[in-house]
Amino acid sequence: MNRSPKQFGWTGLVLAGLVSLWPAPGAGSESFGVYEDWKSARTIRSDRWIAREDGAPAQDVALGIDGHDLVMRQRRQGAVTSDTGITAAIQTLFARNPSAIDQMEVDVDVRRMEVSGCEANPGQTSVRPALLAFGAFNDGTPGGQTGDHYIQVQVNGPADTIDRASLLDVQANVVRCSNASCSVGDSPVYRLGIATIPVSTPFTLRAIWDRANHRFLVGVNGAVDRQLHGGTHARRCRGRHRSGPHERLRDHPLSRGKEDIP
Repeated sequence: MNRSPKQFGWTGLVLAGLVSLWPAPGAGSESFGVYEDWKSARTIRSDRWIAREDGAPAQDVALGIDGHDLVMRQRRQGAVTSDTGITAAIQTLFARNPSAIDQMEVDVDVRRMEVSGCEANPGQTSVRPALLAFGAFNDGTPGGQTGDHYIQVQVNGPADTIDRASLLDVQANVVRCSNASCSVGDSPVYRLGIATIPVSTPFTLRAIWDRANHRFLVGVNGAVDRQLHGGTHARRCRGRHRSGPHERLRDHPLSRGKEDIP
C-alpha cells in the first residue's frame, strides 16, 4: 500500500457548498434584489442562514464574517488506510426562507485552494469550491421528497494538483429525487459544461427557476443565461408548491480581495 495520503484543503469565500431553497409559485426570471451583503451584522444572521458540516470529519473548519466578507474554509487530510475509493467533507450554508426564493446569484472569490493527490489512487482527489443549488418543484409523485427537482450549478477544480494556471469547470445539473429522503436520484441534465474560469479570477454564479415558462436557467458572470431542458418536467408539476411572496436574491459574500493560490 502506498502511504501517500489523500488530502485536500481550501480557503475561499463562497456562499455555499449547498444552498437548499424552495421557490414560490408564479415566479419568472426578473432582476435580482440584494438579500445579503454581510454588512448588517458582525455575525451570520440566524434569521437568514443555517450552517452545517457533512461527510467525513475535517481538520480545519472556519465559517464567519470577516469585514464585509463571508469566509468559508475547510481542510481535510485524507486517510492512508486504503488506496481505493473516496471520502467527502462538505461545508454548507442553508437559507432560512426557502419558500420565498426562486432565483439566486452569488459573487465568489477563491482566495486559496490546495490539492495533493494520492499516487496509488490518481484522479480522485479534488476540491469543489462552490455549489449553488435549490429545490424547484415536485412532479406530483407521492412519498416524501420523491419527485422533487433540484437545480445545481457547481464549480470543480482539477484533480490531484492545482496552480495559478489551472482552470475551474462550471457545470450544471438537474436532479430528480427517486426516494422519500432524496438519498437516491437521477439527473436528466448531468455535468453540463457551462464555462471555464481561471482559478485566480473572481466570478458570479446564477441559478433561476422560471416557473411561468417551465424552465431552469443558469449563468456565469455577464454571459447570457443558458436553459436546462430538464426543467420541462415542470409541465407535470402539481401540489407541494408553497405560497408567499417570492424573492430574487442577490448575495455579496465577498469583496474582490487578493487571491493566494500556491
